[in-house]
Amino acid sequence: MNMQTFDKTEQNNPHNFIAEAVFAVEMVKSNEQTQKQIKAKQLLDTLFPLENGSHEDVVSYEIDYRHVQAYFKNGQHSGLKHARRFVAYAGDKCSPDSILLRDESGTHVEVTMGRRTGTGRLELVAIDDVQLETCTTFGQAEGHNGTGLRHWVSLVKGDEKCRPKASNEDKEYTAKNGEDYSLGFAFSF
Repeated sequence: MNMQTFDKTEQNNPHNFIAEAVFAVEMVKSNEQTQKQIKAKQLLDTLFPLENGSHEDVVSYEIDYRHVQAYFKNGQHSGLKHARRFVAYAGDKCSPDSILLRDESGTHVEVTMGRRTGTGRLELVAIDDVQLETCTTFGQAEGHNGTGLRHWVSLVKGDEKCRPKASNEDKEYTAKNGEDYSLGFAFSF
């Protein structure tokens, strides 16, 4: 049987490296939540690294003016290595329900935060889900705009057979400048 392998030492095509990171999250069964958490945070380290530290060590995320800040147990904090990748959030600035990031190709990634268990101790942030945006576009004739459909593929939550879930829905956020940021299921370009 021939299987495609990825050489981690040679990264001529960064998309293969990203595909490998996404695949690593998808391959963990959805009932193995601790392992899913680790792989999801490693994916965030790959796609949206912090200036200092790792998403695996974050106890909370907060929105500070137009930036997302990750806080660690020792009280230190860090922003994203590429601050422009943060585009919007949902919920409260001090405890966002989700953070919306966008990679260099324009693809959105939504990180949904889990709820605290209330142990009274400082806990690592739980990632409830990481959803990748995929789009299906339909023709663009000369002089006419094209249309598209936006799909969200869940990397953490799976169906009963542990496969990633996909959904189509409109999503509303607050942009980092305070304005509304909407991602509709159907769109024109």
